[in-house]
Amino acid sequence: MPDPKALLLSALDALESTTFDYVIYGGLAAGIWGEPRYTDDVDVVIFLHERELPEFLRAAAAHGFSVDEDLAVQHVQVSGWARIPLGDRNSPWHVDLCLGDSPFDQSALARRKKIHLFERAAWVASAEDVILYKLVSGRPVDLVDISGIISRQSGLDEAYLRRWADWWELEGVKGIRSILEVKLSGA
Repeated sequence: MPDPKALLLSALDALESTTFDYVIYGGLAAGIWGEPRYTDDVDVVIFLHERELPEFLRAAAAHGFSVDEDLAVQHVQVSGWARIPLGDRNSPWHVDLCLGDSPFDQSALARRKKIHLFERAAWVASAEDVILYKLVSGRPVDLVDISGIISRQSGLDEAYLRRWADWWELEGVKGIRSILEVKLSGA
């Protein structure tokens, strides 16, 4: 049965078997920069054109993921992301992937950090970019993750955070600048 380590290593195997750039940005990244917590997924932004998605999906299938190519492509087209389970289709262990197609994603790619996890190198979003991705998601667990990152990371680039929060506001994600300010103030 898969576990967090097997999931991450399988995800890295699939990602590294292609030429596509990627950045890990979800709960795993939040645990690196903030307070570690349980997560049963690896959230990945992958940098490819939608027509190239089947190439990555085939690589994922070759590394133990249960892939329905047509369904995954449809999910990306409709919702912007797809869930790819490791092992059995009903496995709780999965990769959530989205395509890196925004200016913000490009910025996160340029700022990513190489971190060693389970003795493997992995590209992880910077602390600031994890905060921003989590502000966009806005779930309660994301807000806790943001607080953990802010409390553990000194020297965050607050100008960068504010600039991209403003950009997301213009893109229609309302309220994240005010949430960011509350979090940065420690309230």
